[in-house]
Amino acid sequence: MKNIAHQFIIVLLLLFVTGSSKQIVPQQAEECKRERLRTAEPGTCLHPDAYRVLKAIEKIEGNPFENKRNRRVINLVEPRVYKVIDTIVRSDSLIVPLRIYYPDKKSTSEVYPIIFYIHGGAFMYGNIEQYDMLAKKICRTTKAIVSSVEYRLAPAHPYPAAINDSYCALNWVAENAERIGGHEEGVYVMGSSAGGNIATVLTLKSRDFKGPKIAGQILFYPPTTFLETEFPSRLNFFRDSLRSYMLTEELCRKCKKNYLGTYTNYSDPYISPAEAALSSDLPSALIFTAQCDPLRDDGRIYAELLMAAGVDVSYIESKGMIHGYLSFYLILKEARRSLLKCREYIHTHSELSPSLPSYP
Repeated sequence: MKNIAHQFIIVLLLLFVTGSSKQIVPQQAEECKRERLRTAEPGTCLHPDAYRVLKAIEKIEGNPFENKRNRRVINLVEPRVYKVIDTIVRSDSLIVPLRIYYPDKKSTSEVYPIIFYIHGGAFMYGNIEQYDMLAKKICRTTKAIVSSVEYRLAPAHPYPAAINDSYCALNWVAENAERIGGHEEGVYVMGSSAGGNIATVLTLKSRDFKGPKIAGQILFYPPTTFLETEFPSRLNFFRDSLRSYMLTEELCRKCKKNYLGTYTNYSDPYISPAEAALSSDLPSALIFTAQCDPLRDDGRIYAELLMAAGVDVSYIESKGMIHGYLSFYLILKEARRSLLKCREYIHTHSELSPSLPSYP
């Protein structure tokens, strides 16, 4: 599996720029009867659009950001925001890059919610630049100020480097929230895939060390335990002989080895938040999983554990979707609908002043 940020660009080129004549149509009930959409899990099938994404990914080679023609296409389709600021967070020996996005002119003068976004990439790939388009899309859709953190990557920097960097940056954002344009108690953590794992850990660290008060957690298909638990989604989608679903068992084992290094306490709650002692004082959660994703049950189980602990949780399983689907928002309508759900969640749970932007 290559970086999802790279995959998104080339899939876009393959499906749109090259003039594909296929029409994207909504999933109908009879689609599940198509053999090509069937999965190894009985009663589950891929959405036709997700199937097209997987087929296009099979043709991916190279880094799209290294091609000048592709870069021009990227410049045409990337979401526009009002303002972008790059800064550096320094604390003790840490130096953490941070990029801040403002959705509109009002967000530079009025109090807006802040999303602290943590990118995915199996703890080994990705940076601010590669997730710039997605961060801008999140910013535009949610009408929130977005701060995107660039944490150190494994294997050069194994656990807990990514956690330390992200927690350092989160503290800085909370402490400087008013200067950024928000409020210290109006910061939401949001993470996708590996970033979703880090986001859950940040809520635990903030609770345990009396850190920033997090307004809410928004998780997209998070891995929540490094234990070798045989969840149905892992068994079915890792071992499907027909195709892989963005993630392979081999990649996940490589991720585990590189991220943890010599550390072998897989039950450590700051590695496997599903093994943590959860409590009702954790922030409310909006958790998205993809139905055709080996990590689906990681997210589902974590949602159930949070609910059992007394946390307010909204859980959404996106039918027929694949791991990383949010990054393909230009192709997958479900990704755009999910971002609108994030916008609704932030508005509903916000305790900020009435100067917040209106949400339709």
